[in-house]
Amino acid sequence: MTSVFAVLDDQEDACGAFHLPVQGLFADLERAQGSINLDEEFLSMPPEVQVAILQDWQRALEVSRRRALMRMFAEVCDSLPQAPISLRWQRLRERCERLGLECPAELPVPMTAA
Repeated sequence: MTSVFAVLDDQEDACGAFHLPVQGLFADLERAQGSINLDEEFLSMPPEVQVAILQDWQRALEVSRRRALMRMFAEVCDSLPQAPISLRWQRLRERCERLGLECPAELPVPMTAA
């Protein structure tokens, strides 16, 4: 499996950001559940630094979540190749609901999926 390191914007990368791993993100793959347990080093940082880091993580996680939703949508499209886009979108929403996943009101759909 390939890992994806999401840099949210080229300006961050250009300014010499050097991201270090921080322990604390956990996943139960069998139950498809995630949790965090941030260590004392992180919790001892100034609150404004914690907020800034958490904000960046949230944005990066949202980018990854949307990528996964797009892959789910591609699976729906593959299973309904002749169906109109509205039906494909409805099936994705139904699948998300059945799995207890939040489905955004809008999802950018690549032209190849339409």
